[in-house]
Amino acid sequence: MRVNRRWLTRSCLAAGLLAAPRLNTAAEADPNPTVHLGFEDGATTGWRTSKLAQPYSGTVVSEPVRSGKYAMRFELRAGDSPGGDGIRAELKEQHLVPLRREIWYSFSTFIPASFPRWKDNSVISQWKGSTDEGEYDDRSPILAHRYWDHALVIDIRHSSTPLQQGNDGERSTLLRIPNFPRGVWHDFRYRIVWAHDEGEIDCWLNGKQVIRYRGPAGYNDTRGPYFKLGLYHHNGGNEPFVIYHDEYKRGFRREDVD
Repeated sequence: MRVNRRWLTRSCLAAGLLAAPRLNTAAEADPNPTVHLGFEDGATTGWRTSKLAQPYSGTVVSEPVRSGKYAMRFELRAGDSPGGDGIRAELKEQHLVPLRREIWYSFSTFIPASFPRWKDNSVISQWKGSTDEGEYDDRSPILAHRYWDHALVIDIRHSSTPLQQGNDGERSTLLRIPNFPRGVWHDFRYRIVWAHDEGEIDCWLNGKQVIRYRGPAGYNDTRGPYFKLGLYHHNGGNEPFVIYHDEYKRGFRREDVD
């Protein structure tokens, strides 16, 4: 595993020399302080499903599962019609989280052994910034998991510009794992403070910390981001792409997502 050294160095400096981010103790009212969306009712309850265009785009299945009885299967096929922003089979969480407050997330991902080797990238989970009125509405995700030529790539994007008029955020790679294992479940846990100036991102993969980042995290928006999982291609491939996700959790404390 390789953590981007530039950002790791910045993280260490920030940890020792900079003040802690200003956490918002009066965050927007959160009707769902803890969320557990594990598909255990056999449905997509709690998710927005508008990006499941075909009957096969997203289905609840009983195998493979990370925990419980069910998981979610996503599929993109050659010939799927692109929308205005690419080809998608995704679920979107319904809630926006507050800025400048510690948020914990966890979820599990299973990439089948048959997943095609592709020189372009597949976004398999992502956090999207919430655009403000009058702002460009097709910005890249502020944090994304990409499966790229059989490598897992986690990258971040940020900008201090309010009301962006283009996809002009700065992008950096936080982690790249070549030949990321397929055919097994991988568990991700995150601790994040979303802030365009002084953010924090910690990530554990299968119980081992792989990212510790201190610096800009996200865009200069008035509202916090939301989470999506599934499959996204900017351009379609020639083969079917299938992936599974399970056990999405979010809360304000680590114990909320364990």
